[in-house]
Amino acid sequence: MSERLLPIPEPCQQALNAIEAEPMELPADVLVHLRTCVACSEARVQWLAQAEAPDVLAPAGYFEQLPQRVLRKLPARRLKGSYHPTLLWLAAAGLALALGMGGYLAGRVQRTPLVEASLEPTPADLSELLPETPFAEGEDVLSQLSELSPKDAEAVLRRLESTPRP
Repeated sequence: MSERLLPIPEPCQQALNAIEAEPMELPADVLVHLRTCVACSEARVQWLAQAEAPDVLAPAGYFEQLPQRVLRKLPARRLKGSYHPTLLWLAAAGLALALGMGGYLAGRVQRTPLVEASLEPTPADLSELLPETPFAEGEDVLSQLSELSPKDAEAVLRRLESTPRP
């Protein structure tokens, strides 16, 4: 706000200077001006009111007790440790245990029962279960040759003799 102040007229300036110097004993020309100028008469009343008002003194110890009075008016803080953390941890552990056991038991209900054999299978039952393989891994060529008839065995030997060797 760069507004310029309005200039004060010369008679008002003289009246304000006289009021500032001695507000109770004013010259005659200033008293005449005060009867016609409302602003200057209000300024004199305000100046007299300030001069008559005594300075307000603070009671003894006012500023020393001020922090305690302000703290008393503030809401009380919760003290740390007013709740029991042990009980809180026990409740959390109980809840975790209950949820874990509930999940475990719910899983056991849904599981299919195990089938266990009560008797050992007999060798006759085992032969029915095993597939028939013409050539087992443990058999060698000579054992296969011994199971052939003598006629078939001679044919295999002749054929082996007639094949050229690399």
